[in-house]
Amino acid sequence: MPDISEFCPHCGRPVREGNVFEPDSVRPSSSASAENSETQTVRATEPSAQTPPPQTPLAPQVDWDERIPGALAYLTFIPALVFLFIEPYQKRKFVRFHAFQSLMFWAGVLAFTLLGLLASMFGWLFLWLLSGSLISLALFFTWLLLSIKALQGEWFELPFVGPFAEQHAGR
Repeated sequence: MPDISEFCPHCGRPVREGNVFEPDSVRPSSSASAENSETQTVRATEPSAQTPPPQTPLAPQVDWDERIPGALAYLTFIPALVFLFIEPYQKRKFVRFHAFQSLMFWAGVLAFTLLGLLASMFGWLFLWLLSGSLISLALFFTWLLLSIKALQGEWFELPFVGPFAEQHAGR
């Protein structure tokens, strides 16, 4: 194990200087020395030896028949609207969540575009060229991230928009 390790890569126990853990399969014999029994007593009173590390609950798996429409909802606002009004997708919370989030995302894209057009009409064209290109790049990568997360079956929430989408999807 590397010297900088804080946890054992095999069992997950914390590694502190002076701690030596025996493998779980090896049990001490009845003829163990007094030092061995003292070490075991100290180890048994440590909280990490008594309770297993908490495991995070896994989210339920999302089927591919929901992942693909969830990702397609981000193409533009049109598929998102379609998925909200077509009967089989109205009852699927995952698809509805991503459709609502997509609508809010594309509303933000439209707002930034209109803001740029307004700024360029008032003589701030150079400022819009600099900031608009950075904003467009950030929006592209956000769109790409949202599409990938939907394909992976994750309920990835954007700040400010995600809780709204979650509320309207009925999650």
